[in-house]
Amino acid sequence: MKFTKLLASAVMVVSLTACEDVFEDGSLQPDGSKPALTIRNPTNNQKLSKSSGLRVKLTASDKDKVKELQVRVRAVGGDADHINFTTLPDKKILEFDTLLNANNLPQGDYTLWIQATDFRTNVSTGEVLFSVK
Repeated sequence: MKFTKLLASAVMVVSLTACEDVFEDGSLQPDGSKPALTIRNPTNNQKLSKSSGLRVKLTASDKDKVKELQVRVRAVGGDADHINFTTLPDKKILEFDTLLNANNLPQGDYTLWIQATDFRTNVSTGEVLFSVK
């Protein structure tokens, strides 16, 4: 009987220590640790042709996992997004690489805006200016 209680106690301690949220009051509030975000493509002031498309390549990482990645493309000085989508990666390290259709982008200057949010609602943003010729 004593062995069973000892074993049950040991299992309980291991279970509780494996869950860090128990010791942090289960809080999913921001913890000051923003996701790391690196935009590798397009580069700042890059000139693109419509036919080549817009290749978006980036890395986002966070110890609490990247919960949401939002991608927007807006004309400089414009009010409306030409491209706007969100993905829910649920990964600690996200390697994002996609080719977007640029045929609907008129010639001009644009801002690519990226926002990465982790599971504790910490947010990182990055932007790159590029041109469509």
